[in-house]
Amino acid sequence: MQNGIMLLIVAMSLTPGVDALAKYMSTLHTPFQVSFFRYLAAGFVALSLARLTGKPIVIPRSGRIGHIWRTGLLVSAMTLLIMALSMVPLANAVGGFLIAPIVSTILCVLFLGEAFTIPRVIGVVASAFGAFLIARPEAGLEMGTLLALGGGVLLGTYLAATRAAKDTGGTLSTLVVQCFLAAALLSPLAFMNGLPKIEPSLVIYVSGLGVLSATTHFLTVAAFERADAAVLSPFMYFNLIAAIIVGYVFFGETPGGIEMIGLSAIAFGGLAAAFPWAMVRGIIGSTQVRAG
Repeated sequence: MQNGIMLLIVAMSLTPGVDALAKYMSTLHTPFQVSFFRYLAAGFVALSLARLTGKPIVIPRSGRIGHIWRTGLLVSAMTLLIMALSMVPLANAVGGFLIAPIVSTILCVLFLGEAFTIPRVIGVVASAFGAFLIARPEAGLEMGTLLALGGGVLLGTYLAATRAAKDTGGTLSTLVVQCFLAAALLSPLAFMNGLPKIEPSLVIYVSGLGVLSATTHFLTVAAFERADAAVLSPFMYFNLIAAIIVGYVFFGETPGGIEMIGLSAIAFGGLAAAFPWAMVRGIIGSTQVRAG
């Protein structure tokens, strides 16, 4: 479980870098083109890594409909996020998108039989409250915020489906297959109005987007293969912590008092959900037995 948590924390710390780059690219290209470039580049990065490590890429003979279904969920979620990034500030889009952990936790509890203990309930609620404080809409729900929320629902469904499909041929193999399949699904929409002009700057941006996307995607899938969604859900909110840092560095946004309270709630939620309470109860129980 601890390995899954650490993998997810690293993934969430890197994700705002992907979002910031996608936000910039969305000023020059359509959201569908940005999504296409993201998955095509990430697919080549993952394929190169597989070749270097000698790991085979397995295209599953069974469960192909499931692969297409999960890829469709992921593509739709990320495209909606990129649309949101082009309309609202980074923190607002990321905050709306982070409804995904709540959705995945509920789905995994309802359909996969994962335990939903009191500490996990506290963790999810506290982290969700912190996310709301940080990314609260000040003048009602804008279209960009609604798109981010819709993307978060789709991502949460994807994460739950990924948790259910543990026999997909390996994390790296899954990443390669999903990225190239995603690019194929997006290509008609990405180039319905023609091909973009290929310039050195575009190659650099797409390469960076591919490396970061492949890394975060790989780490996220690996995390959800190693731990319950209910345990991991609060730690997805570390994305917001990194988003605030990126916002400060690149956009000059400084967190205020409300944002700091939100960060504290996120940290508390993660600790409450992941802390080994059963071990503590066992220690207390054994101490009471010895005392008696």
